[in-house]
Amino acid sequence: MFRFLGTLARKWEALLTSLGHLVAVLTAVMTLAVVYEVVARYFFKRPTVWAVDLTEYALLYVTFLGAAWVLREGAHIRVEFLVERLGPRPRLALSTIISLVAAGVVAVLMWKGVEVTWVAYVKGQAMLKPWRVPRWLLMLPIALGSLLLMIEFLRQTWGSFQAWRHGGHPEAPRAIEV
Repeated sequence: MFRFLGTLARKWEALLTSLGHLVAVLTAVMTLAVVYEVVARYFFKRPTVWAVDLTEYALLYVTFLGAAWVLREGAHIRVEFLVERLGPRPRLALSTIISLVAAGVVAVLMWKGVEVTWVAYVKGQAMLKPWRVPRWLLMLPIALGSLLLMIEFLRQTWGSFQAWRHGGHPEAPRAIEV
């Protein structure tokens, strides 16, 4: 059983790392598209019809597919003026509660994302822009990214709870060691 959980944890880590790489590539593509658009528009008076759409659509994927990786890495913005005044065990207890509440909030976002994606798919909705993209393809990263973020919040909830229960230290690098 523990071997299976270890394998699952390693696969999860690999998935998030792969998504982090994908997000990096998409960010580079968005950057190049914006630079190309600026040069084409202001130096050659030949604006593109695709650069803005590409960056808008890619931004959805970057935001939602990268969120779980950012959470895992602890790279999100934190306000710690209160938390840093707490001792290790209260900090872990608070981390457990916050991660659990956040997982619940993200679960609602995931549910609504799945609902909106499904409706867009069934109705065959498309974005009415220069690129006629099926709307469900743009809603999909919201549902999928929210699922991944919820799982990572639950992992962090479990890791914080286990550390609290065993008197661990709150600055552990990962919620679940692999």
